[in-house]
Amino acid sequence: MERKKYSARAIVILCTVAYFASYFSRKTFAVVMVNMLDSGVLDRSVAGLVGTALFIFYGAGQLVSGYLGDKLSPKYLMFSGLMISAVCNLLLPIVPNQYLMIPVWAVNGFAQALLWPPIVRILSDSLSHEKYVTANVIVTSGAHVSTIVLYLYAPLCIKFWSYKAVFFTSTVFCVVAGVVFLVSMGIVLGKKEKEPALAVAEPKKELIEGSVWQVFKRSGILPIFICITVMGFMRDGIESWLPTLYSEAFGRDSSESILVSVALPIFSIISVFLIRIIHKGRVFNNESRGAGILFALSIVLCIPFACLVSVQNTVARVICLLLAGVISAFMHSVNFLLISCLPGRFAGTGKASTVGGFCNACTYAGAAVSMYGIALISEKFGWTATIISWIVIMAVGVVFSCLAFKKYTKFLKK
Repeated sequence: MERKKYSARAIVILCTVAYFASYFSRKTFAVVMVNMLDSGVLDRSVAGLVGTALFIFYGAGQLVSGYLGDKLSPKYLMFSGLMISAVCNLLLPIVPNQYLMIPVWAVNGFAQALLWPPIVRILSDSLSHEKYVTANVIVTSGAHVSTIVLYLYAPLCIKFWSYKAVFFTSTVFCVVAGVVFLVSMGIVLGKKEKEPALAVAEPKKELIEGSVWQVFKRSGILPIFICITVMGFMRDGIESWLPTLYSEAFGRDSSESILVSVALPIFSIISVFLIRIIHKGRVFNNESRGAGILFALSIVLCIPFACLVSVQNTVARVICLLLAGVISAFMHSVNFLLISCLPGRFAGTGKASTVGGFCNACTYAGAAVSMYGIALISEKFGWTATIISWIVIMAVGVVFSCLAFKKYTKFLKK
């Protein structure tokens, strides 16, 4: 028993380390993008395409990774993803043409996709649902801490070296984390990998029989995929474009814009721990209902945000930053419900990794649209119109949360 407890704890720590490095190497471009734009390294339209390429290939890669995560050894998939991402971070700042950044970052998107579905399988196979949710808090918090470190580190790199140092640091992180993860996981599990997390498990009793499509239909998850797409648009759209919004709307320099954006992951960490607590209650224990409530609250907050983003004074600037932080936090809470908690509900069907892959694919379909869409709307119509578009998009999330509620509630009762 003690051996199993020790192994489970070690697996959660190792997954957190791997996800920390993964998030750092995924966010590098988004964090330094405002400086690259200011310095003329690339154009805004190209910047949007680079980010969109990552999200498209990340989303498509989730489907592949989700399938492979239920068939192959997750630790090797995760190691491969980190190594490929290391190479992409090494190449992006040294390519001779800005357009070559697009395919390099697209490959990084696919590499990043090799992380989350295997983590879902590792955790859902080795832990009860309650402990699985707790483990998800730890792993996703590692991602938020990684983002904080990146937001604090990037301005220093830009001031004393250049944005290129951020990418080179990420390369080192990925290589070290990948090697530590692979070697340590082998030690924890032993040569035969007999622990339940990575063992070839005995067939589980099916809660819902049939193909993946039939499971999706009967569980009520199809409308939830739209909710996840909305969440992806908002979560990554705010994180990617807030430094640029802050810089352009309020006339601040790029280093300050990056630095103040550290508020986003701080708000997100707090929100994940809070949503973990209230997820135990009756209202938010149903992920569909919880997501709908959070979308609705975010719509309310967007109204003063849209009104103040064109006001040129310190008070308006601070309020807008706080509103962006809370909205981002709500989107990370939705992410926790629909990406972290929901796939674990399918562990008994033997399709947890597949569901996790589909959910993450939807997340980054939304993120891909946001990366280029926000660039287009903000450039053509300004930031006030951009925030108004967020209200419309999140209203779609509310509608589809309601459409999913009845069938998904029935699924949970099984």
